[in-house]
Amino acid sequence: MVVVQAGFVDFEITWRADVFSGAPQEGSAANFDTKGINFRARKARNDDEWYAAMNELSCEV
Repeated sequence: MVVVQAGFVDFEITWRADVFSGAPQEGSAANFDTKGINFRARKARNDDEWYAAMNELSCEV
């Protein structure tokens, strides 16, 4: 959501892994279910494209 609010669209996570496996901090990271990710997104071409992406995030309470 924050990525879209910053003006980006087409956000996707392209890779995820347990990057702390075997590290000295492994126990602490596991307590918080910490994962590493790579992601991609692109800047919206124009305001209309960005507004459309923002509308997809909107929800009624």
